[in-house]
Amino acid sequence: MGKLIAVLLVNFLTAVRIIGVFCLLPIYKSHGGVAAAILSIMCYFTDFLDGIIARKCKVATFFGSVFDGFADKAFSVANLLVLLTITNYAIIPILFELSIVIIQGVKFQKNVNVQSSLAGKVKTWVIALTVIVLYLITDIQNITFLSPAFINNVKSINQDLLIGIIFIPLIVFEVATLFSYLKFLKTYDPNEKVEIPNIEVYLKKPENFKDKLKNFCAIWLNYDFYIKYKDSAGLKDILKQVKYENN
Repeated sequence: MGKLIAVLLVNFLTAVRIIGVFCLLPIYKSHGGVAAAILSIMCYFTDFLDGIIARKCKVATFFGSVFDGFADKAFSVANLLVLLTITNYAIIPILFELSIVIIQGVKFQKNVNVQSSLAGKVKTWVIALTVIVLYLITDIQNITFLSPAFINNVKSINQDLLIGIIFIPLIVFEVATLFSYLKFLKTYDPNEKVEIPNIEVYLKKPENFKDKLKNFCAIWLNYDFYIKYKDSAGLKDILKQVKYENN
């Protein structure tokens, strides 16, 4: 697979989740939980697939990382907002997700690395499993391959209790993720100067849109640049370190 095709495919797969954000509620309202579950499975699968392609074809970039993270968060929150029409329990993970976004924003402003923690990555998949299971439970009578006896048994369970139990693993991982992102406070010193990496990239001073596009690609769509600096602190100021050639 050519690099250009791989880049376009990876970002198209990520964009599918953005499209899914706007389709979730209409599909749930019009076609029910089974349809929303199928849409969610398809969209979450794109998250798995775009990561594999990006790593295998070596097209991971800063742009792709930011775009992927935004798409993941937007689609997960959209799912939780739809679940809020089903149960008030959904407000708990929504508040945690907003808190995590705020903390990551603070870390970025303080030049602390904002890569996802292991707990955060697992939490994304726990959200996926939670919303899919809940969609199916709310629409279980339309899952035709299930026996009527099984459907009746599920529907006979106290629904608030059942939904609450299903939410427990998600809340546990939300708490774990929040604490994993707060760990930086233990070692963070506001008076300590963050060492910004020495960026060994020389770009042409942009004179037109074409030059700006080339410079954008050299930083945001460059695999080698991403691999070299993705673990660095001070990413907020990374572009300030880019050197320009004398024309």
